[in-house]
Amino acid sequence: MSKRTPFLFFIILIVSTIPLPKANALGIGPPSFEIDLQVGGSNSTTFYITSDGLEGQLIVGMENLPFRFDPPRVNMSKNDVNAPVEITFYGNETLEPGVYEGKVTLLAYTGGSIAMGIKIKAKINLLDEVQEEEPESDDDETNEASEDETDTSNPYLIGGLAGVAIAAGFAAIFMWWKRR
Repeated sequence: MSKRTPFLFFIILIVSTIPLPKANALGIGPPSFEIDLQVGGSNSTTFYITSDGLEGQLIVGMENLPFRFDPPRVNMSKNDVNAPVEITFYGNETLEPGVYEGKVTLLAYTGGSIAMGIKIKAKINLLDEVQEEEPESDDDETNEASEDETDTSNPYLIGGLAGVAIAAGFAAIFMWWKRR
């Protein structure tokens, strides 16, 4: 063991314990949805937003979906945690009934520029006949279970993985140095 070994261990310890800067993060769930929409009618779906450090607006858009929607913009604050956002789709009377697949795009507009964007897969069943609604069940547990399945991501995961990668890099350098 050389005289440099304790020094290298000290450097690795210092670097691996330094907290990484907190990155702004945006989580939107669920990652996909499917709704039935009557020709000339409307239907809504709810997304859940978690904003960690981002404050501004979400600009809502569509890819390959020929439907009107509302609202086109949604306000977000830097401390939103699973904040519900309802988007309403309107049936286009000029379209043939069928299945339309595409994406809903949500762009985070903050500080005068687009910070990031998220795409959500969408499947919209355009129906021309009125369907009878199924009676709602009195079982609240099924509704609670679907709310609990909302996909939320951990914004600190990337920082932890970066710390592990840095420590592994230092260990590789140390092993190379030791063999010299």
